[in-house]
Amino acid sequence: MAELAANHIGTSLQRVPWGIWALLPIILQAIFRRRGGYRYRSFISLVCLMISALYGVAASVTLPILGKAHLINWTVARFHKMINKRFLDIGSQVEGEENFAKDGQSAIYVCNHQTLLDIVYMGAVFPKSTSVVSKKALKYYPILGWFMILSKSIFLDRTNREGAIKQARQAAEDIHRKKTSVFIFPEGTRSGVEKVDLLPFKKGAFYMATQAKVPVIPIVVANYKEIFNPKQKHFGYGDIKIRVLPAIETKDVLEDSASIDTLANNVRDQMLTALLEISSQEDAKTK
Repeated sequence: MAELAANHIGTSLQRVPWGIWALLPIILQAIFRRRGGYRYRSFISLVCLMISALYGVAASVTLPILGKAHLINWTVARFHKMINKRFLDIGSQVEGEENFAKDGQSAIYVCNHQTLLDIVYMGAVFPKSTSVVSKKALKYYPILGWFMILSKSIFLDRTNREGAIKQARQAAEDIHRKKTSVFIFPEGTRSGVEKVDLLPFKKGAFYMATQAKVPVIPIVVANYKEIFNPKQKHFGYGDIKIRVLPAIETKDVLEDSASIDTLANNVRDQMLTALLEISSQEDAKTK
């Protein structure tokens, strides 16, 4: 009896038009992108990250051949944003896009860092011709590290202050030579979402900016604990606000420690003010 039932089911499935099978992933995606608990959605988020990293490895190999090496990080960021919107319904609302550096101009982009989910929102604001600055340990991660190495990411050893400053100086030279920008999280580590605040800023980004004599452009992502809160095991969906602040010039800033401290504190104060303004629950469309 069981064999007859199995044969009947198999025959019925074979009669399903191929178009239905082709639409099945889209149907499932539409049904489940707003469903599932913390573990399920965290797993899907990890899968999306690995897919994006694999795509990044492929892009890092093929785009330079096509003369489009400057688009590697930009296209991977956009791809990661797209698949997270499709499979987890996580999106963003960006204001202040007019403050991005114009084509052919370089800048140091600094952004607050709350959780690993930040890399999803990076896709909405990551500029073309921009490299990522990250902690040195990430280069040893499977797949993700391969992509970051191939895409010429800048790895800073934050445990070695002199080494970090030397690497920042080398990055500043590359900014002029390659006409690129840099994207960095100046807090140096994740601040979490439990409190709407910023950690003290590391100085590497600001040494880099003053040495390269390029502006600092702050990017502020609103607190999104109503969407994602790992401590409370909550993973929802929705759009979060991101604000791009006006550029802060560094041409007249000296490269001494006191001047760098003043610049870093000024940038942090502006970002904290913006963070508090855009992080109200009324402003964030969350579930």
